Amino acid sequence: MRSALLCILSLPVLASAPRADAADKKALDEYFKGKVIALEGKVITLRYDFRKKDQAEDFVDRVPFRIKPRKEQRIGWFDDKLEIIGNSGARHKAEWVDEVVVTATFIPDLEKDFGGFVSPVAETEDFALYSFVETFFHAYDKNAGGDNSIIKFGAQWKETDGEEFIGFRYGPKKPPKDPIAIGKSIEATFGLEKKKLIFRLPEYELKKADWGVKLKRCHVGFYAIKGRLLLDNIEISGQLASDWLDREGIELRTAKPIAAEGEGGIDSETAQLMETHATGEAKSTRQLLSLLKDESREPVVKALMDCLTHGPKKTAQYAIDLLYHKEPSVRDRGIEIIDAHLGTDYGFKAKGAEKARSAAIQKLQQAIQDDPSLLDGITERSGKTK
Repeated sequence: MRSALLCILSLPVLASAPRADAADKKALDEYFKGKVIALEGKVITLRYDFRKKDQAEDFVDRVPFRIKPRKEQRIGWFDDKLEIIGNSGARHKAEWVDEVVVTATFIPDLEKDFGGFVSPVAETEDFALYSFVETFFHAYDKNAGGDNSIIKFGAQWKETDGEEFIGFRYGPKKPPKDPIAIGKSIEATFGLEKKKLIFRLPEYELKKADWGVKLKRCHVGFYAIKGRLLLDNIEISGQLASDWLDREGIELRTAKPIAAEGEGGIDSETAQLMETHATGEAKSTRQLLSLLKDESREPVVKALMDCLTHGPKKTAQYAIDLLYHKEPSVRDRGIEIIDAHLGTDYGFKAKGAEKARSAAIQKLQQAIQDDPSLLDGITERSGKTK
């Protein structure tokens, strides 16, 4: 199938950074705001959980395709996640060579036209798009679209005269098994692997050998058109371009040992939060509770719940926030924590009607207001308090 894309907005050229002296070079974990979780030979894996706002600084507002800007578009950090307000894109600042694979949790606040991309560093038009429920580009063919798809762009496929047009070809595509649910997390993987473009979704995998002008030296990123997209738990794995490392003043090493994940997939940062929660540090308790809102962290939920149902009884008050969550599973975790510390659920049912849930929350809050001592002490693992 053939098509052509109208180019509405010209793209600026980014200036190269000056080459750094050897004495000034930084380790990978000193340069990137994300965590270096693996370094095997020349292959590095970065992880972004966005618990810290500065992790968003490793991304710039950039998309490889030309699109008319919207006044409200932007990228940023919101609620421990990377936020994209379309028509924007969040492009990672590193330059990768040969292979690069990205896994992320997509939390859409739109029903179509969002996804990831791999684009050439040279900023030619030979980029690949990995799209959820794509309709924007199909519209140039007067096609309704609606598939999850891989699309490859390139000037060699231009079919309309004039510099304002570029061309593209549809690659593998398939309709989603279920409609996109706004606010529902989707874990997906995309990128360039063994010279193939791959798009792994929860229900199936799309892949095809790279075609057209091959992708070799690339940027990776995410995009949203018109709507809003949140991203979490981003992992990027690949080989960084050696001359980019030199230009940015980076050495292929880490300043600190790479911490291995503990039992049950608990990383060192979470383990530290669990320790400080036990000492009564409220900030740590709130951060652990926030992790329970993340459906992609299901493998570590058991360990988190074991931690949060014990320790300072004040945890029950902080857990009230979970009772307002849109997902019943998260509300259920919240009331389990409250019940463990206070000995009652106040009639709250996670799957109950909203009016009944609100009444139970009011009853709980009134009980704490009438008797603040309910939050005194520690809930021991034996179930007894002191």
